[in-house]
Amino acid sequence: MRRWRDGGLAVRLPDFSTRSRRSSASPGETALLGAGFLALALAAYVASSGWADLRVARGALETERREAAALSEKVRALESRGFREGGLSNQALLTAEAPPPRVLTDLSALLPADVRLDGIALTYGANLGIEARVVARRAASYDLFLKRLTESTAFGGIVPGSENRQGQVQASVQMVYRGAER
Repeated sequence: MRRWRDGGLAVRLPDFSTRSRRSSASPGETALLGAGFLALALAAYVASSGWADLRVARGALETERREAAALSEKVRALESRGFREGGLSNQALLTAEAPPPRVLTDLSALLPADVRLDGIALTYGANLGIEARVVARRAASYDLFLKRLTESTAFGGIVPGSENRQGQVQASVQMVYRGAER
C-alpha cells in the first residue's frame, strides 16, 4: 500500500500495481514442499504397482477358474461312463483312505483284553465291508465288544452273525468301516 500525504494526514490506499511481488519461501517451507512432492510421487508409484498386481491376480484367478471348469467337466465325463459310487475309482479311494492296517488297528482298539480276532475279511466296494470272526473267553467280554462296536463312530451297520457260547464264545460280526475315529 502506498501512502499519500494530503494535508498532513497519511492515507493508506491499496496498491493496484500490475507487477507481481515475489515472496521468498523459507528453506523449511521449501523442504516441506519437496517432501510433499516426493510423498505424492511415492503414492502414485504404490498405487500403480497395486493396480498392476490386481491385474495379475485377476488373470491368475481367471486361469484357475478355467482349469477348475475343465476338471469338473472331466469328472462329469468320467461319472457318465460309469465310474460312480461303487466303481473302480471309489474302490481305489477307499483302499487309499482305509488300508487294512488302519482298519485292523481301529478294530483292535475296541477289543477287550480277553477277546481276540480269529479272522477278518475286508470287501472294498461302494463301502468297506468287514466280516470278523471273534473269539472271547467269556460271554460278557464278547457283549462288551459288541457294545463298544455299536458306540464307535468308525464302524456302522453292525450285524452279529452266528455265535457259539459253549465254553468260550466264537462268533462272526459283519460291519461297515466309516473311517478312523477322531
